[in-house]
Amino acid sequence: MVTTLLVAACVLVQAVLAIRGTGDDGHVEEARAHAVEYFAEHPYLEVKPGRIPELDQAAVRMAHAAASAALEGPDPETRAAEQAELEARLAAATPVGTDDPFHRFGYVPAHPALSALFTSPFVHSGWLHLAGNLWFLVFCGVTLEDRWGRVVFPLFYLAAGAVAALTHALVFPHDTAPLLGASGAIAGCMGAFAVAFARTRVRFALLVTLRPRTFTAPAYAVLPLWAAFEALWGWILPGEGTRPLADLGGFVFGVVAALVLHWTGVDRRLDDSVERVATLGDDPRIDEARKLLTRGGADVALAMLEGLAQEKPESAHVQDAIAEAARAVGDDAREQKARQRAQRLRATA
Repeated sequence: MVTTLLVAACVLVQAVLAIRGTGDDGHVEEARAHAVEYFAEHPYLEVKPGRIPELDQAAVRMAHAAASAALEGPDPETRAAEQAELEARLAAATPVGTDDPFHRFGYVPAHPALSALFTSPFVHSGWLHLAGNLWFLVFCGVTLEDRWGRVVFPLFYLAAGAVAALTHALVFPHDTAPLLGASGAIAGCMGAFAVAFARTRVRFALLVTLRPRTFTAPAYAVLPLWAAFEALWGWILPGEGTRPLADLGGFVFGVVAALVLHWTGVDRRLDDSVERVATLGDDPRIDEARKLLTRGGADVALAMLEGLAQEKPESAHVQDAIAEAARAVGDDAREQKARQRAQRLRATA
């Protein structure tokens, strides 16, 4: 339910932005082009990182550093006037105001606002940006919500988004470009998924050839590789790396949060609580088997549930309980089989 509401909220916000528009985009683009052109003509001038993405690419920075070293530059008075002109052009290319929803609801490190930490995950730069984020939100969000419940999961999601934005601000405190999108919060979900469902095998598509190929790998191996790639991308292209580094902050937060919940036993208690609500009215013998699990009678509970599965072969709740009991006795194969059976039963319900 929570994941569905998050998806619906993001789609609704994007639809409203598409209908109302996002301000005078033509004016902003023209002002940005003028700023980039002026900076190219005066390589000895200074631009704080994050002011304009086009001016922050590593190649541009290196070229201007070399050009600046080869030029003596004008006298101090002329240089000060040219610097002021560049600052004016940069200011015109980075509007901040109520007429621009991206700056109003996105998180801007140079102009931090507490509310923006929680509104920025719902504002996206376009439909393609939104679709990419929602794909991963559904992938991880549904599973985590099913494990942690409808109260803990949304709190975790918002916290992950806030941590991602603050990571972005920590690395680029003078950035005037708004941080938009749910990628930081979703990266947090991916980090938590890699911990809570570490041995779950995920199928991936390799799209490097005309004929896509698929492969499966455990979550604990692949998702950290994604986080490492994001960090590497942010290091290689620092001007383009504000978002990858923000995503990395969200991912690390998700890993740490899931580990804390696991080590403290809260993860298991939340999962059991959700399962008890889900099995309410299904069969009281499921609850009896779970009570045996808490008292150390996992083998007896598993045998009881196996018998119940023969009596109720179409019950997904019974398969959920079998998976829980199999996990308690260390039978990984039986656990995976029961979970897959539960998913098939729910899909055909």
